[in-house]
Amino acid sequence: MSALRRGTEARRVSDAARNGGDASRVNNQASVATISESISSDDKGNISLRVSRHFSTAWVKRRHTNDDQEGAHGPLGLRLIHSSPEPLVDLIFVHGLKGGSIKTWRKGNDPRSFWPQCWLPLEPGFENANIHTFGYDSDWTSSKANVLNVHDFGQRFLEEMRNSPSLRGPVNEERPIILVGHSMGGLVIKKAFILSRDIPEFHNRIRSIFFLATPHRGSDFAAILNKILTISGVLSPRQYITDLTTGSTSIQLINAEFGKYAHEIPIFSFYEALKTSLGVSSVFIVEKDSAILGYKNERATYLGANHRDICKFDSVEDPNYITVRNALLSAMNDVLHDVTTNKRAQAKEQLRQLRTFLGMAEKPDEQFWKVDGSCQWINTRDDFQEWRDGHRAEGHSEHIINEKSLAIFWIHANPGTGKSVLASHVSSQLQEFNLECASHYFHVGDTKSRSLGVLLRSIAYQMALSNATIRDRLFILFEEGATFDMDDSRTIWTKLYKKCILSARLFTPQYWVIDAIDECSKYKEFFTMLRGERPNFPLRIFITSRHVHDMQRIQRSLEPTASVECVEIPREASLDDIKLYIQSRIDTLPIDNIDEREELAKQILHKSGACFLWVRLVLDKLENVYSNESIMKVLEEIPEGMVPLYERTMQVMAENTLEKHIARAVLLWTVVSTRKLAVSELSQALKLDINTVLPSAKSAVEGLCGQLVAIQKDSNLIELIHPTAREFLLSEPAGEFMVSSPGAHERVALTCLQLLNGNDLRPPRNPRFLSQTRPPPPPFLDYAVTQFTEHIYIASASSDKLLMAIDRFFKTNVLSWIEILARKGDLHCIIRASKNLRAYLDRRMKYLSPLNNQVKIIDSWATDLSRLVTQFGEALIQNPSSIHFLLPPLCPLGSAIYQQFGKRPDGLSAVGQRPTAWDDCVAYVSFGDNIAVSVSCGDNLIAVGMESGDVHLYNHRSCQKETVLPHKNPVDLVHFSDRHIAICTTRAIMLQDFDGNIVWEHRLRFRCLTLTSSDNHIVAVSFHGHFLKWDKVTGELVDDYTFEYRNHETAEVEHNRLASRPPLVASVSPEADTIALGYRGGTVSLWDIQSQEFVGFAQDEESRRAAKLLFNPNPNISLLLVIYTNHGLSLYDTWTGSLNNSYNMPDAVGLFSASCTPDGQTLVTADSQGHIHIWDFESLTVLYHVFSPFPSFRLLNFTSDGSSVVDVMDSSMRIWSPAVLVRKNMEEDASTSGDAIQLAVTEGEYEARKNAEVTVLRGHPLLPFVYAGMFNGQMLGFGTKAGAPSSPTSLYRHATEAIITEIAVSSDTTMRLIASADVTGLVVIHGLVPSMLNTSQQGPLAEIHTDAQIKQLCFSPRGKHLLISTSSSDLVYQIVEGHCSLVGSLAFQQHERVMWRWFIYYPSAHEPMFALFCDGTLQCFNIKHFTDISSGHAPVIKLHYDLGEGIVARGIDEIIVEPSTQTLVLQVRHVQKFVTSSTTFLYYLEKDTALASSPGNGINIITATILDPISSISLSAICAHFLGFTGSGGTTASKGAKSLVFIHRNSWLSSIDLSTILSTSSSSDIADTEYTQHMYVPKDYLSEGGSETRPVKTLDDDFVFCVHGELIVVKGALKFHDAVSAKKSTPRKST
Repeated sequence: MSALRRGTEARRVSDAARNGGDASRVNNQASVATISESISSDDKGNISLRVSRHFSTAWVKRRHTNDDQEGAHGPLGLRLIHSSPEPLVDLIFVHGLKGGSIKTWRKGNDPRSFWPQCWLPLEPGFENANIHTFGYDSDWTSSKANVLNVHDFGQRFLEEMRNSPSLRGPVNEERPIILVGHSMGGLVIKKAFILSRDIPEFHNRIRSIFFLATPHRGSDFAAILNKILTISGVLSPRQYITDLTTGSTSIQLINAEFGKYAHEIPIFSFYEALKTSLGVSSVFIVEKDSAILGYKNERATYLGANHRDICKFDSVEDPNYITVRNALLSAMNDVLHDVTTNKRAQAKEQLRQLRTFLGMAEKPDEQFWKVDGSCQWINTRDDFQEWRDGHRAEGHSEHIINEKSLAIFWIHANPGTGKSVLASHVSSQLQEFNLECASHYFHVGDTKSRSLGVLLRSIAYQMALSNATIRDRLFILFEEGATFDMDDSRTIWTKLYKKCILSARLFTPQYWVIDAIDECSKYKEFFTMLRGERPNFPLRIFITSRHVHDMQRIQRSLEPTASVECVEIPREASLDDIKLYIQSRIDTLPIDNIDEREELAKQILHKSGACFLWVRLVLDKLENVYSNESIMKVLEEIPEGMVPLYERTMQVMAENTLEKHIARAVLLWTVVSTRKLAVSELSQALKLDINTVLPSAKSAVEGLCGQLVAIQKDSNLIELIHPTAREFLLSEPAGEFMVSSPGAHERVALTCLQLLNGNDLRPPRNPRFLSQTRPPPPPFLDYAVTQFTEHIYIASASSDKLLMAIDRFFKTNVLSWIEILARKGDLHCIIRASKNLRAYLDRRMKYLSPLNNQVKIIDSWATDLSRLVTQFGEALIQNPSSIHFLLPPLCPLGSAIYQQFGKRPDGLSAVGQRPTAWDDCVAYVSFGDNIAVSVSCGDNLIAVGMESGDVHLYNHRSCQKETVLPHKNPVDLVHFSDRHIAICTTRAIMLQDFDGNIVWEHRLRFRCLTLTSSDNHIVAVSFHGHFLKWDKVTGELVDDYTFEYRNHETAEVEHNRLASRPPLVASVSPEADTIALGYRGGTVSLWDIQSQEFVGFAQDEESRRAAKLLFNPNPNISLLLVIYTNHGLSLYDTWTGSLNNSYNMPDAVGLFSASCTPDGQTLVTADSQGHIHIWDFESLTVLYHVFSPFPSFRLLNFTSDGSSVVDVMDSSMRIWSPAVLVRKNMEEDASTSGDAIQLAVTEGEYEARKNAEVTVLRGHPLLPFVYAGMFNGQMLGFGTKAGAPSSPTSLYRHATEAIITEIAVSSDTTMRLIASADVTGLVVIHGLVPSMLNTSQQGPLAEIHTDAQIKQLCFSPRGKHLLISTSSSDLVYQIVEGHCSLVGSLAFQQHERVMWRWFIYYPSAHEPMFALFCDGTLQCFNIKHFTDISSGHAPVIKLHYDLGEGIVARGIDEIIVEPSTQTLVLQVRHVQKFVTSSTTFLYYLEKDTALASSPGNGINIITATILDPISSISLSAICAHFLGFTGSGGTTASKGAKSLVFIHRNSWLSSIDLSTILSTSSSSDIADTEYTQHMYVPKDYLSEGGSETRPVKTLDDDFVFCVHGELIVVKGALKFHDAVSAKKSTPRKST
């Protein structure tokens, strides 16, 4: 009975231990703090213990060596000794007389007593402090002559602070400084403080000063000391000692000046309480009255130390240290009281944005349970200590960079030997020492954790969490619009690391801990990425893995730039740790006899084979038996080795026939789940899968599968006990429990789809239902939503059942699925779904025709999903519910999403000439008169080189021109290199930044064939065969040599070398280590660049001549593409020159250009017949084809994220984004499926961009009609009343057939007049019939010819007068009974007007007027007496507005007054650099504003005043295009208008209540209010760079857009309402 009780207690006590070993994780940070390290919670707070562990014996030895070399005093100058990852304040320590930057602050010779560096950084509250020391020559025992005084030292100290890279710069200059001075160091600080008052950037930076025994009034000891020096005859007296004497002039002057400013900052003074021994006597070196200033803002106290020891301490428990530490902490808290809150809020917002940018849900937090005292073997290794602490050998953070700043410590061992626990131990230890550590644990079966892309994104996010510099740099990258495929590790490395993280200047080492890297299928690529890298900071990487066969080769490849230590876990170390583990659990076994327990422990240890996992499983079994006989039997029966043990476990599980099916299901789900499942998730999954309800799922899992499956204690996540268990279950020895991967993934996919196809996810039938509260989501929903396509990807493609389930999903609940992901901010999951479905269909082709209806639907959705993200990603994030009613109607008519969900009778509708399929050409840019000759794509920019010598830079997202870099000579080549662009003209090569500043420039003797770059160099090959390499920073020509010609046909003949023959084509490998040269006669030779040794030939049997050479840009794919003049393609291995693959193009098809994605997967080519092909690079399989008949000259280049192709022609550029570019990167292993992938050729969709046929749009002010002017002089009209709009009707055509530039329509329904103007200056006026869609007579009422460019047409409200404003005059015509007569004109000189526009003003007590807004001023004119203008009256009302620095106004897009509220809307068009946009301002014309009438001349002038905008900053920030007012048509206001309608800068059609605007005009800001979002406007619905074809609002609140020359009417938009805070621009509620 006692044995039973003991066994029960054993199970309770050892619960944590059961979940330990090599596979148990602890996901709670509090748990990590208590059990992850072999120290108690009290020890955690013991700074002394942490110091001793952190600064190892080996480190101490190195510091002693350093002291011998540089002197124990410490270095001179200002040195950063500790850099905080989140610096908010700088502490600077200044020593005194005969002191040193280290000696003064260190007691004795132990480097660990250097408290500013070794103690303070570990203290709570000092996490945000950068710590520095300043050293100067104050050694009076030196025999060197020294004429320096305190003033000199203070001036030098100030200059050192001003010049320090860790204190200057925009970010650093904001940080406050606290100074700490000992003895004379306090005087040096005072002098520097006085001098800093004249330095603007330092005027307010010094915020507090600490004085330790500073002789403010001098010291009698100083005079005695100088006398001794004089008498000695060997040493000379020092001026700085004279300055220290009591009552010295220098001290008096310093005190007088210091007193003027000292009241502004807190001062802490400490005086000595013990006398200093001077041999025969003891004295106070600095008396109390001299050490205290006596200021009101001074806090003074004593320290129980003499003058020499007042600044150094015995230990962290020293009361003097505690006093000084607490005072420093108090000063820091006071200084940072407001800063800390603001910085934390800023950091929180940045991290929120970066989580989306990097696709990270949260910070990974994985820890492994371990026994106290284990893993200590690694801490004692010198090589590990060197890896961890080597950068601190000199003790100063600014001197930690050496030639090999990258250090790798690689642990390898057999499975089950505790590698993951060791990685967790190292990670926890680094965190304990406040070192910046990011960690990642690869897991078998976890799709995300095994991805190299996830590793890189996770590490980047963790670095952003811990380091402000990294966070700021990543956030800048995010703000610049950088994009990348979340799965494309090569692009992620290039953008996030090479160009951002690794180039950051950090003063602290960064640590990465990566466990089980061999579980990553692309681990070799990770080391390839590291090869050759020289980070700007010490980067320490700790890696664990099983032994990999190419470990030595990887090590050798890294050694030129990195130090690599490969260490196998010693068997003795494993046995020692296993022994500790056994001892921690043996006491819980039901064995009372101590000797028996020890004997049992020895037997287990002996049979363990140094395998932790085996020991854990044995102890688990032993805890479930209670008699000695049973214990011995278990021990005898359990075989040695993991596979026999697993087989034995299977036999036991098979005996449970009643619930064996549950165990099989649990094992299946645990093995194939793509992320770990929680117990609640698995419970619901099993209910759906095998229709089994588990009352206690946790107990069932542990009871049925406890030997193979573990449940994490704190997170309740289920996992296999070890990767070897997964390998076993996927193999035949698992017997009836064997998991067949394709079938298992199909089963899981069907279970997920069963939930996703359920009624709970039915989309709302009506917009009213969007606001209804939905029940809480079931536990399994998150897994099903995010992972179901991952299982489809690996599942067997032969299953019709799976195909039907997918088909049903896309016909029912797909929109709800998209909404859930959008609410999570996880649009990447939608992209992955597109990739997975397309890969599934590629395999499905083996069984079903592509014409199968289900296949067609899924294929269409695979395209739609990727396009939804690219076209409407912003809308989905801003308003996830928009997927139900707002977005489907805007999709192409033939798309699956439109066909199924875009034709709701009560929903949004878009009517007009719309495309039937997604156009693969997503953007078009005209170069005007420029002719393009080269193109290159950078991270966020596209550079196009022109024959004119200009280089145009375009934003890769908006395709707007951002800047132009002019050059004197035509451009040959352009190439992006980090944040610069290299340009080869016909005469020179130069490196410029994006603002056009030239970094360096050199003349060229010969033009260049190719231009590229490596990490540190710009590389080119000239037409005469010279290989040229320039230093990227200095521009120095590093290499200039040629490679001799060799003929492949006579390769064995020694005299075949003709060194003078130039190549025709050339290409340089991505790492600039190999060059390929192509010559006449068909020779293509490969050379090693560094050694200049011949590698071999890429030999073609037909000796075809190479027209283009292209290395695969991925260094891991060693292939060279050769395109021949007969247009064949061949792939050659760059190591051997052997032919890998080839493809022969059809006859008469010439390939003009080719480019490859950065990841090396995809190739694009363009041929002479206008065909663009996209290929799989390695197989040369055609994936995509589109026909686009454009001019013969073409250049292709992929964008940096590989998602689009830039297609440059003579005078234009197109951007192609076919769905086929959304591809699986083959990193995830699909080999478990026996279905071979059948790649089908996708035929691209392209509709030739029409010229902008519609040049101007106008809506009728009071009727539902819209009129359009065309580029050929034609005028069209159509109605927009309820129902589909009528087909456009031709009204008339200008005789000149010139471009229509202006339209005006009279608002009076009896006059029914329309006027149009063209570019020739002709104005045509027609009458309209009552239907408003035809003219009332054969010819025009009038044709008016002007000699100047017509700027505007404006009818009077009654339609009897027409104002024609030209570039030199304003003309008013009266229209009576079909006849026009001039009634007045206003001429002006060009310099008198810059920007102007006329509008109708409706004063409350007067007739309507013509109003002129000209260059900021308003003037009103009587319509009838326009000619009676007197020049003696000037306009006196001004509208004030501010566009911002660097923004140039170019015109007035709109100005209108809403009469009922007297609200004036002004929309100003402007340009910043090359980007044209508009800003809208609102003004309130107060009702008591009087109108001064001048009856004699007809002038009406508003009373003199200056009007400021209503909430100008806020409205200008949200309004991109003003469209009108609700309750009115077009832009002519009518009584009772309620809301201002506009297109938000985020592309949402929005409105804001006018009463809301006016209520904020006097007190609050519009940002405190709400506006309403109605619909998302696709980017191609908005005109770029002009105002003529901007959207029009109709009378019945429809909206007309001109899209690629066609008119589209959007109806019903204002029926949808989402209230949004102007501060957040995120929908808050839906109705």
